[in-house]
Amino acid sequence: MAASGIRYAIVQKAEMGGLALPRRDRARRDRARRADRRRSASVFSLMVLALLLSAPQSPQCAGDEAGGDLFEEPRQWSLAIRWENDTFNGTDRFYTNGVSLWLAHTGKSWLDAVADRLPWGSGRRTVAYEAVHLMMTPADTSRRIPDRHDRPYAGILYMGLSLHVEDEDRYHGLKLVGGMVGPWSEAEEVQREVHRQVGSGRPRGWDYQLHNEPVLDLVYEHRRKYRLWDGSWGLGIEALPVGSLMLGNLLTQAQIGGQLRVGYSLPADFGTTLMRGMDYLPSPRPAAGRSRPRWGVFVYGGANANLVLHDISLDGNTWKHSRRVDREWLVPAAETGLVVVTARLSAAFSYVVWGREFRGQPENSAFGAFTVSYRF
Repeated sequence: MAASGIRYAIVQKAEMGGLALPRRDRARRDRARRADRRRSASVFSLMVLALLLSAPQSPQCAGDEAGGDLFEEPRQWSLAIRWENDTFNGTDRFYTNGVSLWLAHTGKSWLDAVADRLPWGSGRRTVAYEAVHLMMTPADTSRRIPDRHDRPYAGILYMGLSLHVEDEDRYHGLKLVGGMVGPWSEAEEVQREVHRQVGSGRPRGWDYQLHNEPVLDLVYEHRRKYRLWDGSWGLGIEALPVGSLMLGNLLTQAQIGGQLRVGYSLPADFGTTLMRGMDYLPSPRPAAGRSRPRWGVFVYGGANANLVLHDISLDGNTWKHSRRVDREWLVPAAETGLVVVTARLSAAFSYVVWGREFRGQPENSAFGAFTVSYRF
């Protein structure tokens, strides 16, 4: 085993140096990759099992333990899927794809003991569970040996658990993220299969992706809501300032910004978000004391500034030598979008422009995001 490990380390070092590998070494590399994939499946299965074991209690049990009423309002569940991809910008580079799936519910939960101890824990509570897959590539994916001054190949797979507390005009969110970066994320296989299906060129530089490393992040976000104008026919304008902090070996940053939305029958929620953040925001609050139209539509625009102290997809692995680039400290971003809301369904599309994230990046990156959620 020790000799095999040494040989594989020599193979990796040769690849990092841009040397051609003998056929025997390539065979060893391929066997190691197959072993990585088996371990990746095992790790993901354990993550899913942990998520299932942490599922909330039934409403009746939660109410019995509390010794009182079950809920202040009926429990509401929501299921949603989100897709972010730079195809909407006609490119295939930098942050190139992200997919997330989440399940959330309001009302009592096993996290109430945590919320009760938070200074902002009083209000409508929502607990969300999510699975996320992200993919980053350099600008030129046709090169077998990527440019050392370009963004490294990186795949990230993680699961998140979040607690959201809100009232009419204030929102607090807290999220814990845990997962893997590296070959175990299966990003190489996903991108190659997608490119094969659509007849696009094969990405050739994944041999130089970041190594396997566990990632752990803690996210906090605060939002406010200000009603700027109430017009006739249900029209309105709202401002939503946003501030957030992320801390961990995946991403450490501070963000400040906001959104402005204009539309018909604006929902009683706190706007939209991205995967690089909370990823999920609670579904609209039920109408209080007045009837609301059964549907609504609005357009929005937003901007934010990101002070980035660490980004593993740019800075490279924490404990191993890997490809890396010189990260920019301040990264601006802007977005605009359209949202349609009905009694049970919501659909949102947004277009996001992200500023230069590393020195030498030729231009800003951009991607589209599409979200569909169902409440039941």
